Amino acid sequence: MLMGAQEEMQVQTLEFPPQPALLSVPALGPASIHLWYAQPLERRSLFADLSALLSPEEDDRRTQLRFEGNRQDFVFARGMLRTLLAAYLETDPRGLRFQYSEHGKPSLAGSDAENELQFNLSHTQGAVLLAICRRRAIGVDIERVREDFSVQEIAERFFSLAERQALMRLPEAERRPAFFRCWTRKEAFLKARGHGLSFPLDRFDVSIGADETEVRLTTRPDPMEAQDWQILQAPAPEGYAAAVALASSPSALNDWKGGWR
Repeated sequence: MLMGAQEEMQVQTLEFPPQPALLSVPALGPASIHLWYAQPLERRSLFADLSALLSPEEDDRRTQLRFEGNRQDFVFARGMLRTLLAAYLETDPRGLRFQYSEHGKPSLAGSDAENELQFNLSHTQGAVLLAICRRRAIGVDIERVREDFSVQEIAERFFSLAERQALMRLPEAERRPAFFRCWTRKEAFLKARGHGLSFPLDRFDVSIGADETEVRLTTRPDPMEAQDWQILQAPAPEGYAAAVALASSPSALNDWKGGWR
């Protein structure tokens, strides 16, 4: 459970089914967060059906991807997104329309936007994670824990001083998992804000502990900004790290839609 500034949020983890006919979405209350997971390689039989749901724009984006694995991941993630949102909205997944913020964050467009359903999608090699809630800005990130780069090098480029210091205080064997905990928490926060990596990464710190129910967030130059947001380490399949971030209260959604501090 995630303790919010005004109410307790209920986080429910769900698995995308092997057949669309088996999909059943639980009730999504104002204090609920639903996290939907899938591993595309275990759902190969769904690719054709999910591909048929894509819009012409999404299909164009798919064809622009260089590698077949990336194209398949994109198709699965977007098809899964459409399938699940349509189930919550009780509508046709092919009819969903999306709009995009200045920095590319998607949201529902048209009459479906009136439902106040908020979502964010992340996919990495071999896994997809979708977070859904109501009336709160939300962001999610999932990453495969990779071994093919120096965590210290990348941390020097993208982590704040406090995060780098916390990382380097750990025994070497613990640094790589901690790096990915830090990365997913930062990315989820940035996606919730709607900025992505365009926002200066040294303007906030996240804690990197392994067993934190709620992640500590420090913001600069306004330390009070941290109270507007919550970050939660999310469950993930073995070999992956994940996190979800959301506005602390429903009112924050409208506050942040108008412009970011």
